[in-house]
Amino acid sequence: MNKNKDQVGLLEKIGYGLGDTAGNFVYQSVLLLLGFFYTEIYGLSTTTVATIFLVVRIVDAVTDPIMGAIVDRTNTKWGKYRPYLIILAVPYAIASVLVFTVPDLGPEGKVIYAYATYTTLMLLFTATNIPYGALTGVMTSDPKERASINATRFMFATGGGLIVTSLVLPLTNYWSDPAIGYRNAMILMAILSVILFVICFATTKERVKGLASEKGKGNFIKDIKFVFKNDQYRLVALATLLMVSAQTIKNTTQLFYITIYVEDAVAYSALFLSIWMVGGMIGAQLATKVLDIMDKRKAYIMLLYICAIMSAISYFVGNTNIILIMVIQFFVGFFNQMIAPIWFTFTADAVDYGELKFYKRMDGLTLSFTLFSLKLGLSIGGALAMTIMGYYGYVSGGVEQTLKATNGILFVFAIVPAIVFVLTALVVSLFKLNSKTIALNALKLQELRIK
Repeated sequence: MNKNKDQVGLLEKIGYGLGDTAGNFVYQSVLLLLGFFYTEIYGLSTTTVATIFLVVRIVDAVTDPIMGAIVDRTNTKWGKYRPYLIILAVPYAIASVLVFTVPDLGPEGKVIYAYATYTTLMLLFTATNIPYGALTGVMTSDPKERASINATRFMFATGGGLIVTSLVLPLTNYWSDPAIGYRNAMILMAILSVILFVICFATTKERVKGLASEKGKGNFIKDIKFVFKNDQYRLVALATLLMVSAQTIKNTTQLFYITIYVEDAVAYSALFLSIWMVGGMIGAQLATKVLDIMDKRKAYIMLLYICAIMSAISYFVGNTNIILIMVIQFFVGFFNQMIAPIWFTFTADAVDYGELKFYKRMDGLTLSFTLFSLKLGLSIGGALAMTIMGYYGYVSGGVEQTLKATNGILFVFAIVPAIVFVLTALVVSLFKLNSKTIALNALKLQELRIK
């Protein structure tokens, strides 16, 4: 391979990573705080919140392939993917503030407002995240460089989550009215996200072009069929759906677990979430070290089983040993985010595999289906978490919960994600893509592009 062409400098990697810091100001706020905000601050029932999560995220997920097709057909002097980061940064920021604003409306009006603002936010998340994610595949054709880019990316992504957990929660308590606190905290996050998206746009470069023999883009339906002709990508999409479902179930219930289940732990809420993020930042950066000594597919499977074990351990700890609870939380974040750079590169690897097999490359549309799977996982995971909590008798509005309800929170937080992590590992075991085949595919593509 041409190392000079495929080498990505540290400044560019950092600039790219800051784009995910910006995205995670909103993504982590939704993942970690929105369920709690909607039930305890906004005043919606768990059934209503579960329905909102399911309906909005599924509707949003359907738009992912459309956005993927749009970005694959985009051609500007700034590239295919980078322009969307700067064009949509401000609308995305405004929508994030509106979601965490409590309107002066009646019960029905508040539900309509929640649907409208949350749908808008998730659509804008799609429109920025698909081009952002696809950018990795065209910054370099070197699989090792892609892994390095994504390791840096997910370290900065988790850093965005750390800022949310360490800054947003304390800020919400700064005002006597928590509703005003959440809104003002998100205003700050929104301003920072715009700045970081601009930096990401300015520091990154698109280098990789499709094979010269590729003719046109076809129509939308043919493009979708092309993506799913790729047998390895189908497995990547299914693994993404399951893994994100597991993570979402756990993340949705984190704040409920620490504030309602753990004895006398309300004051530890921000610390509990922040420890997860600190562990995640370290784990993401060490992912490339794991790949230096292990095959990529085997590393992915091993880490999924470890995540299952770490999640299940929480079920047996009890609710009084706060130190052990915090230690486990650190390692849950550590291993969860160590997976992220490894998992995400498999989409680009599957695109390489498909390009070599069919002589056609569609990073945007393929990435859109990864995001579709991710959002479907968010939908299923979030709705399942809230539904099971409701089944166990959880009641929103800050009231004291029954013993059955608190035990239900523990079950959803610890055992359900562990089961789904194991299912994900079983799917990944079917991958044909491993470190050797991935490197060989990249080398063959490099030779074809030279010709």
